[in-house]
Amino acid sequence: MAHEQLIHLKSDLRFSFTSLQLAFDSFLLDAEARRLKPATIRFYRQQIQPFIDSLSTQGVITPEGIKAQHIRRHMVAMQRKGLADASVHASARAIRAFCNFMVREELLEKSPMRKVQMPKMEQRILPAFTPEDVQRLLAVCNHERDKAIVLCLLDTGCRASEFIALNVGDVDIHSGKVVVLQGKGGKQRVTFLGAKARKALLKYFMARGGMQEDGPLWPGLNSDKRLTDSGLRLLLRRLGRRAKVDHCHPHTFRRTFALWSLRAGMNIYALQRIMGHSDLSIFRRYLALVEEDLHDAHRFP
Repeated sequence: MAHEQLIHLKSDLRFSFTSLQLAFDSFLLDAEARRLKPATIRFYRQQIQPFIDSLSTQGVITPEGIKAQHIRRHMVAMQRKGLADASVHASARAIRAFCNFMVREELLEKSPMRKVQMPKMEQRILPAFTPEDVQRLLAVCNHERDKAIVLCLLDTGCRASEFIALNVGDVDIHSGKVVVLQGKGGKQRVTFLGAKARKALLKYFMARGGMQEDGPLWPGLNSDKRLTDSGLRLLLRRLGRRAKVDHCHPHTFRRTFALWSLRAGMNIYALQRIMGHSDLSIFRRYLALVEEDLHDAHRFP
């Protein structure tokens, strides 16, 4: 159905000297037809719609009206508002994807982004947890489920969306093997739980009782409905406040998993497969941090 709507939209676009908003609607419909994740489609909508609104105030309402200077002006406006370099870079990536789509659909001859340099991003690694942080988080957990969540996030390195999508049957409690569905098309990868996480998971299973293999691994405390992304983030924020641990959100656990794994000597390519990354750039930054640790240890025995 989405594919048929897309064909009609493309036809309308070519025969009506397209409006920019209609082109954007077609872009989002194409993303849905290609089965991109809802979070990816939300990202495009949140990043591109403000750009289109800004263009409209400048009288630009058709794709061919977009010039490189409009994109640069939008980037500068974001910077002057004090937005982080990562936010400006994200907006530029989304606009680039939209422009490339319009070129493919023959709504533009050339992308205006070809003359725009991507904004620079400060190459830094955000904070990871210390072992003491994790102990403080565990100490303030009031439920067996919450303890299991903390330890399983730390051991699996899962993204938040992957973590809440886990079913009971995705975990082999004896071997610690966890089958994770990731990305477009439901690709699978495997990660593992250590002994402490498995013990916490068993206690959680015994406390919860009556869990089905095809049911959610992480339901709400008072319902059988799957824990939501916002529910997971809220839980972690509350734990962080009680434990006085900063940056307590799902991605901090993922960063901590990566950094601790490298410090323990894990092969970088094995870590890439476990975490489901498509490139090694982020791991090179983690490696630089690990090498800095070793350098400091050598200087101060």
